[in-house]
Amino acid sequence: MHLTRTARRLGVEALGTLGIVLLAAGGITAQAAGSPEEKASSPSGDGPGNYTVIDGKVDQGTYDGYIAYTRSCMACHGPDGLGSSFAPSLIQAAERRNFGEFSHTIVSGLELQPGRVMPSFADDEYVLSNVENIYSYMKARGAGDLGRGRPKVIEEETQASDDGQG
Repeated sequence: MHLTRTARRLGVEALGTLGIVLLAAGGITAQAAGSPEEKASSPSGDGPGNYTVIDGKVDQGTYDGYIAYTRSCMACHGPDGLGSSFAPSLIQAAERRNFGEFSHTIVSGLELQPGRVMPSFADDEYVLSNVENIYSYMKARGAGDLGRGRPKVIEEETQASDDGQG
């Protein structure tokens, strides 16, 4: 089973309390680093809002965020996080909000106006285990470091070496 960054950090059994953990993690924001073709928020690229983009390819967590977004968020928030007539842009939400605020909305839901409600995803283990990844994907999109469409994953040099190709 492939565990996401959140699941590895918290342990699968702790995902039920993710909402509390997410609120405590607020205030973490991405910072740009590296050359113009490489953007990463930290050397490890492992944390809320952290991502790596090299030549249009992304780290595994950001890719998982794209997949989770497409599966669970796109129907309302539109392709690539741009927003729709049903729901606002998540790119702008990730730019305006820290991780704690962003994740609180996902866990708790939000009433935008009477009759327009974003549902809570507190009971959706798939979404909860990918909140950090979705946030990283939205941060990369919002910063302009990642274009529209399905990204490719950065090939790790160690994989090529292990396979006898490097």
